[in-house]
Amino acid sequence: MSRPAFPGFALSLGVLWLLTGALYKLFDGSPNDLPPPVVERSPLDMFDTFRYAILVELAVVGLVLTVPRLGWVLLAGTFATFLAVLAPLAMEGAESCGCFGSNVTIKPWMMMAIDGGLLLVLLFSKPWTLPRDSGLGFAAFLPFLGLAIAAPTLKLQRPELPTAAVKPAVEASTAAPEVEPSEVTIDVAPPDGTEPAEVTAETTDEPLEEAPVVEDPVLEEPETPVDVVVEEQPGDSDLPEFWELTWREWEGKDFYEIDLASFADQSEGAVLPNSHVVVYRQTCEVCDEHLRSLWEEEQLEPDKWLEKTLVLVRIVENKDTEENNVCRTLPVNYQKVSLPALRRGYGITTPMTFDVDENNLVQNVVDVRELLEKGEGGE
Repeated sequence: MSRPAFPGFALSLGVLWLLTGALYKLFDGSPNDLPPPVVERSPLDMFDTFRYAILVELAVVGLVLTVPRLGWVLLAGTFATFLAVLAPLAMEGAESCGCFGSNVTIKPWMMMAIDGGLLLVLLFSKPWTLPRDSGLGFAAFLPFLGLAIAAPTLKLQRPELPTAAVKPAVEASTAAPEVEPSEVTIDVAPPDGTEPAEVTAETTDEPLEEAPVVEDPVLEEPETPVDVVVEEQPGDSDLPEFWELTWREWEGKDFYEIDLASFADQSEGAVLPNSHVVVYRQTCEVCDEHLRSLWEEEQLEPDKWLEKTLVLVRIVENKDTEENNVCRTLPVNYQKVSLPALRRGYGITTPMTFDVDENNLVQNVVDVRELLEKGEGGE
């Protein structure tokens, strides 16, 4: 099975590069890293699109190793697809292509140079001149295909929503205040007319006739809860590795019926009826602009958030640091809620805003970034 050196070398370079990217996605990547054009055009959700992308890349690697005369066509097509996806990202000036997960930042134009260079080397090597019997043969491809299917299926389990949603409740005490008893002596005359006996009884220091009548207390829910009791938060073992928040399905639902509520940590604040909610990430530049505009509005109207509560829901990410926090100008009066970090993150565009009305129903869900891109400006 002789193989020309140059085509073999070019194929090896391409396979190693493709395999490296697939393994990074498999073990350390997130569906959030998929380029927006891929997500928008995929008939599947983000999670399955991510899994199938890894499957295809691993399958192409296996085909190149076993049937290179056919595999090079798919390898070249893969690099050409990458270039088509990266081109609009490079034109937009995106910071990272997401090809190697969120922990490895490579600018789209740099990735285009690498993928384009590998494609040119591959075509220049004339892989179609390889002998027909080169490679391990199609029968050997079947185990590679099985591995390509099993790896993302087993490693990336379909996420499940945590079982219990977190709903705040107002804590109120119904117990009457305790009064320290004291001893008094009362003369009680027996019915037979003998000398009265001394009987000791417990009573309060107040005269009996002036003792207040204690009625069953009537509890009224305060307008602004002071003490908030939060159900137990789901532990790390209960959280999925990734969750795509289904924000397009939130409109008109009770807040505690939407998937975001199942993750919300309300130990420091709460999503209350008659609220305006902003979902943001601390690394998001657009989020910073939106939060800064809310701060400016609050400076002009100090009473802005008295009648309606402002709730800032921060999506915590594993890569968050003090240095990469760009959202440093926040409104003064707001409820603080967070979503705990997931290993592969949350699938949602930020900032996202919505209202919770007096009946706790979600209204006016807005993707602020999408709105700005359409040129309609703000909310």
